[in-house]
Amino acid sequence: MKKHIPVILTFILFSSISVLSWSQTSAPEEIKYGALAIDRENGFFYAWAVDCPTLAEAQKKSVDECSKKGGKCTVVLSFSGSCCGAYRTSTGKNIGLAFGWGAAKTKEEADVIAKREHLLRSFGMAAPNVTYGCNSTNPGVFKIIYNASQEIESLPGEEEDY
Repeated sequence: MKKHIPVILTFILFSSISVLSWSQTSAPEEIKYGALAIDRENGFFYAWAVDCPTLAEAQKKSVDECSKKGGKCTVVLSFSGSCCGAYRTSTGKNIGLAFGWGAAKTKEEADVIAKREHLLRSFGMAAPNVTYGCNSTNPGVFKIIYNASQEIESLPGEEEDY
């Protein structure tokens, strides 16, 4: 019997390691959500919420943070998965009156959309103010859940799912 103890202990040890390894790698990561809230009457007031565990939390957090800054805020963009959002506003006497937002797989792609939207709303005026909200490491596929731009105007070339 003493001869078999090392064999049995070795079997138990390797079985435990296999179970631990399997349980650590098999658990799926949670998809993260992001949202942008702005005051549509004064786009100077805005807030991002990213890396939130639920859509409801992302939307609430963005509205709450935007409202703390003094705005009457609503969600204009929400997304999930691995992506970034960009928000552009005007400067000078038109600050907060013209704005644009967008979301895409990268912040550079999102910024192209935000610039285009801003140009439509500002009649071609520059939009040097930009902020980004990006989900960090995220296993999910990028998806726009809500985009208020489609309610305001249809922008050609924008895709909903990626």
